[in-house]
Amino acid sequence: MPQPERPARTPPVIFGSAAWAEDALRASAAAQQVAEAARAEFERKGVPVADLRACQAEGPDGTRLEHCVKVYLPRPAGQHGMVFRIVRDGRGRLGLTYAAFGLRHPAPNMRQPSVYQVAHRRLHSAPEN
Repeated sequence: MPQPERPARTPPVIFGSAAWAEDALRASAAAQQVAEAARAEFERKGVPVADLRACQAEGPDGTRLEHCVKVYLPRPAGQHGMVFRIVRDGRGRLGLTYAAFGLRHPAPNMRQPSVYQVAHRRLHSAPEN
């Protein structure tokens, strides 16, 4: 009997602890639960390729997220998202590194950056010493 075809997934995602901790502090308790569940799945199995969306190389808010992809949480079209940078390891294999988690489009009165603005800041700021 043929095995059912499993959905294609990325390699496991690499999560940085400092960025993750910063994003968890900013998130509500409900958002933290969504993020933790997604992180556990993505580290274990990778991200379902069908859930990935390309980020705009240059967003209308001045963000530059070339070589990045996003996933909406909760799936399929939740108000939160994760942004990942596409990377190549020393052997030439592609993978994803975590850039940010947060609200995709926070209301203006929230005074909170979008997940895309957080990812942009992290990807384009000089490393701290």
